[in-house]
Amino acid sequence: MQTYLSSYRILVLSIFVASAAALPAQEARESNVQIKNGVKTVGPIRHPGATSPSFTLSIRGGDDAGTRYEFKVGSMVAITISMTNIVNHDIDYSGYSWHLDSSYNYLVWDEDGKPAEKIFFGDPDRSTSSPYWSGISPGKTKTYEADLEEIYKFDRPGKYTVQVSRPDEDYLDENGKPTVVKSNIITITIVAADASADTPK
Repeated sequence: MQTYLSSYRILVLSIFVASAAALPAQEARESNVQIKNGVKTVGPIRHPGATSPSFTLSIRGGDDAGTRYEFKVGSMVAITISMTNIVNHDIDYSGYSWHLDSSYNYLVWDEDGKPAEKIFFGDPDRSTSSPYWSGISPGKTKTYEADLEEIYKFDRPGKYTVQVSRPDEDYLDENGKPTVVKSNIITITIVAADASADTPK
């Protein structure tokens, strides 16, 4: 009888240990929690050594239907950024909030092809920015709405072209630097404040 109880206790203990070991791995995969030397830390998901990009970027108009490309001077100039995981493992979607998400690079040109004028806030200070930790599962897409008026001056009517990029920390170039993944290019129109900007383009 005592031998049976001892065997039962060993079996229960083994199951408990196995379950405890599995939980951190699952937690790490789903919430960017990493377990190193028994210490739990939160950080970006990394898969170094990739031989091709791990995601694609696309941008569109900023309303729910993605059809609004015309905005009034002084109003919110919104675009929607979609980041899609194109590999067979989770990828990182972490970043820092600083006016806009500083994980992306926002490029805007005026009608003459010159870089649009920026509102100067200084360089992003990640020590005072708000970090967030997240990931994207294989085949899934996450979206982010960016108000370009936060960093660019749209104080004159005209047409502007917009593109967004983001470094792929897993896919390095020949110099060991992250490859920059670029989105499509869209055109937005800024109209006078007293003009109608409700018609989709």
